[in-house]
Amino acid sequence: VQGGLISPVLANVYLHYTLDTWFDYVKKYEFKGEMYMVRYADDFVCLFQYENEAQRFYQLLIERLRKFSLEIAEDKSRILPFGRYKGTKESFDFLGFTHYNATSHWGKYCVLHRTSRKKLKMKREAVKKWLWEHMHESIADTIEALNVKLTGHYRYYGIYGNYIGLQKYYKYVRQELWKSKRRRDQTYWLTWKKYMNILKIHPLEYPRIYLKSAY
Repeated sequence: VQGGLISPVLANVYLHYTLDTWFDYVKKYEFKGEMYMVRYADDFVCLFQYENEAQRFYQLLIERLRKFSLEIAEDKSRILPFGRYKGTKESFDFLGFTHYNATSHWGKYCVLHRTSRKKLKMKREAVKKWLWEHMHESIADTIEALNVKLTGHYRYYGIYGNYIGLQKYYKYVRQELWKSKRRRDQTYWLTWKKYMNILKIHPLEYPRIYLKSAY
């Protein structure tokens, strides 16, 4: 049933046959270069050594999905030159991250990841809505619940190269928490200085990088 809890499970099973096993087959029998696929639910990225094979696979993929009454979202799909030897500034979004070519602190090529603008906007809107829904709770209780959300955010997005992205989200949350509590009684007694003193007693969870690989 569309929207039901079982839907993602059924979709995953369906795509395992429709896409995963088929990808392994064509990789083994129809292509010569290196090729890989990363899939999560119905979002996936395919990587190819040769651009001409990427072009060919794209056409085969359209035909394969059509057999199962499925189709690619063409506005969200593209063939992108990317990697160590391309030297491009191209980037792509996948699973809430923007992935791009970069150089590590040690001067070596690497792929870095930052929170995508679209996902960051969604996260900001969601936490702002939550804060205003809980504006009448005590600051201590709100911060306790908010820290659980912040920790979850850092655990997912806390990857090497994305510390600035974590900081932006943290500062936004800190600012919106203050605004919501000031608005609560409309006396505006909670100055920024008083707020900072409260945060010393009930601190907000600070950004942390959990995956520190520098490639």
